Amino acid sequence: MAQNVALRKTDQGWKFIDESELETFVWDNLEEIFGLKPLKRQLSIKGEICDILAIGKKNQLAIIELKNTEDRYVINQLTRYYENLLEKQPFKDIINYDEEIRLIAICPSFHRHNLIDKKYSKLKFNLFTFCIKYQSNEFYFNLSHVHQQLKTNIARINYQEVNLQNQVNDNIPDPPRLLLDWLGSLTNTEIENLTKIRHQILSFDCRLEEIVLNKSIIYASKYGKEKIRQCAELCFERKAKKIILFLWLIIPNRQNKTIARMQIDTAQEYLTY
Repeated sequence: MAQNVALRKTDQGWKFIDESELETFVWDNLEEIFGLKPLKRQLSIKGEICDILAIGKKNQLAIIELKNTEDRYVINQLTRYYENLLEKQPFKDIINYDEEIRLIAICPSFHRHNLIDKKYSKLKFNLFTFCIKYQSNEFYFNLSHVHQQLKTNIARINYQEVNLQNQVNDNIPDPPRLLLDWLGSLTNTEIENLTKIRHQILSFDCRLEEIVLNKSIIYASKYGKEKIRQCAELCFERKAKKIILFLWLIIPNRQNKTIARMQIDTAQEYLTY
């Protein structure tokens, strides 16, 4: 079963929510995209960390570096990883170091410095650009080689666009873009149940506002000069692909009725708390 993926919508289109999410997606689809078998993620060697190591058909080592944005130093990084791995030769029992090491960089676009570095390097680099396409209510990862006219590799992304606007909702405001991005990586049942939770929170008091603050969504009432009283908070746990609910509650068995931020554990698919 394909793992859910977390995306975010920008003015330029759809992107992975962060670089680790891009790495997870490529790792899960290595065989489909490159015909490679996954070996190791985030390998630390000589103080540097390689994103992905993989194995080819002849036990050939492949080093893959990924960037979620344009980066002018990706060729330099791959060169150092090549040197470190050739010197230390980890996984020697399963890797044939006599075979040429494949060096692969995956970025949405490449800085001109990358192309200059590649041109004058003695090593052979494979540069791939990627983009996320939305077609017929499906998301696809499109990967194209920068220099060779090869067939574009396409892999389906397990994500759905969520649109909760224009629904009968008792004057509940439209959800912020950040929440819609989070919901897209959940199941339909989870989306329905979390929407009910949000509705219940905002229906509690007309003074409650939904505020995006850093990477969280808080539910609070404003008072005084730029002060707020928080009632609830939603955060996104990227690794688990789960939205976490916090409530501000009175600590039990305290005489002074201290209020604290408490995480509310949920049952499967947010059916109960």
